[in-house]
Amino acid sequence: MASFLSVFAAKEAKRFKLKVGILVVLIEEEQVLLLRRFQTGIDDARYVVPMGGHDGQEPLTLGVIREAKEEVNIDLKQEDIEVCHVMHRFHPMPEGLSFEQIDVFFRVKSYEGVITNNEPDRCDELAFFPLNDLPKATAPFIRQALQCIQEGKSYSEFG
Repeated sequence: MASFLSVFAAKEAKRFKLKVGILVVLIEEEQVLLLRRFQTGIDDARYVVPMGGHDGQEPLTLGVIREAKEEVNIDLKQEDIEVCHVMHRFHPMPEGLSFEQIDVFFRVKSYEGVITNNEPDRCDELAFFPLNDLPKATAPFIRQALQCIQEGKSYSEFG
């Protein structure tokens, strides 16, 4: 007779799983920090907020802190970030492929450090842009999320 744990593990292995994206929303004086993706194979030449994937071995808040440091060289504390939007998204990939994911957007209330492009091999521009005049090449899901954040909408779907 199989143990409860082995039955549970077998069921869990078959359960549908979603990737979780963690995104850093840094707004100063009605301008948002965006970076332009470069040579990544996904959304290249499009503007996005600093972001990454949850690695499954950390709370989401620590993932945001890690990504902010890795990508733009700023130090965050858990008490200085808050969830400002959640998006269920179908993420398009090259060759017509796609996958589902949940994106959790965290608003940065304060930070320490000097904003720097720490990943020039994946980002060829890093700058603040007016929220009401985003670059034309802003990724559509980012544009939608920023609009929702400005309108106080906590949840949206994309794709």
